[in-house]
Amino acid sequence: QLSVAFKGEDGQGAGVRKEFFHVAVRAFLAILFQEVGERLYWFREIDRPKAFFACGALLGHALLHLVLIPRVFPRTIFDMLLVDLGSPHAIKRLGLAHLQPVAPEETQSLRQVLSYQGDDIGEHFGELGWERTRRLAGKQLTQDTKQDFVAAYVEWRLGDRIEAQFRPFSEGFRAVVGDSDMLRQMMDAEHFESIVCGGQIPVDIPVIQSRAAHEGWTVEEETTYLEVFWEILAGLGEDEKKSFLVFVTASDRVPLRGWSTLRLVIQKNGSGDDRLPTAYTCFSLLLLPHYSSPEVLRKNLLLAMTNSERSEE
Repeated sequence: QLSVAFKGEDGQGAGVRKEFFHVAVRAFLAILFQEVGERLYWFREIDRPKAFFACGALLGHALLHLVLIPRVFPRTIFDMLLVDLGSPHAIKRLGLAHLQPVAPEETQSLRQVLSYQGDDIGEHFGELGWERTRRLAGKQLTQDTKQDFVAAYVEWRLGDRIEAQFRPFSEGFRAVVGDSDMLRQMMDAEHFESIVCGGQIPVDIPVIQSRAAHEGWTVEEETTYLEVFWEILAGLGEDEKKSFLVFVTASDRVPLRGWSTLRLVIQKNGSGDDRLPTAYTCFSLLLLPHYSSPEVLRKNLLLAMTNSERSEE
């Protein structure tokens, strides 16, 4: 069991361990990865093998200790890790679906190549950088060869081009969990991703409410004010519910064993309409002021969620 303690702080346990993983992931993202989509990251082409090894080991420890990390990597990475593990459930060959989240514009161009039916295909698409793959020497782009050209490009783009980054990343991951028969024999990429990042099912506010703890509230406040709070949450759209979970827990994914295992703490934090809710994601703790009306409660809650999202950009 990994034990984590921050220098100068007394806190320990699962909450501190969760905070460590989230802080470490953010640090690695800033140095080693580049954003390729909304909160989705891919390898920077830089020479930092030890750092990539450490990042892969961090991912392995997150899996080993069942700590959910934010969904910041495309599923493509999980497919590639399964290939390196020798999993029978690994994808046999990476395709355009794997390239799409990494390089959507390149993927669109390659789809156009596949859909083009003219005999002049080489004139239209001959300058897409095919030579970089080093697999097509002496070949011409034709209707008969376009499938091979696209496959070679995908293999280069997701393989050779980032080999210096992915190889140590994969080695670090396998150094921690490479002996896991369950990971190797029983999981496909979707299941693998759901264990690391949580599943994607609708947020169930009533179930989350049933497991939440209320601290610092009077009995009357629990039966009136907090009931309104939960009603407001239940009335939010799905994207807003996910934003709330990110605000309080740093993840919008369902835990491995379901929403009933998510234990939020809603703690009273004084009163005053000029104050916003705050949160400690490592403890899934929401510090909620007592507001003068449901309208102010809803407005300030949404504002706090929005401010939190902006601060992470």
